[in-house]
Amino acid sequence: MTHRSLSEVPLPDQEIIELVRQSCVDIPEGSTRLARSFYENLFMMVPEVRSMFSEDIKPQQQRMADALLSVVRYLDSPDDVARYLQRLGRQHRDELGVLPEHYPHVGRALVRAVSEVSPTWSSSMSSAWVLVYQWITANMIAGAEQAPQPAHTSHRRR
Repeated sequence: MTHRSLSEVPLPDQEIIELVRQSCVDIPEGSTRLARSFYENLFMMVPEVRSMFSEDIKPQQQRMADALLSVVRYLDSPDDVARYLQRLGRQHRDELGVLPEHYPHVGRALVRAVSEVSPTWSSSMSSAWVLVYQWITANMIAGAEQAPQPAHTSHRRR
């Protein structure tokens, strides 16, 4: 997965969005199963990013799970979701030190995690997730790039 700008990444069509939703249908609200799998994959793939997070990763897992499932649920309101993702991109840059080059690793870890937890996983779902994730990433990076850098960035562990 390569980083593409917001102007290059349209919101995926409804069929793609429905495939992504179908892959999450068995994940109950509030569950961190997907997030646990995601962070295990991410830290295995890119161990150096582990230091960006606090030792107790459980609160971050819950935030990630809630955010991801909300984004998937509300993709029918793309303007609202885009604004949320742009704020999240700024927050991740400012608080965690997330850089654009981190996003491809995150995408690979996410697609792998969804494939591990979704009982209905298929290759078409994998392709759908890549398209949706590219749109998510483009919005998050755009938000991080549009906002001024804080005067003294302290990468707090969350």
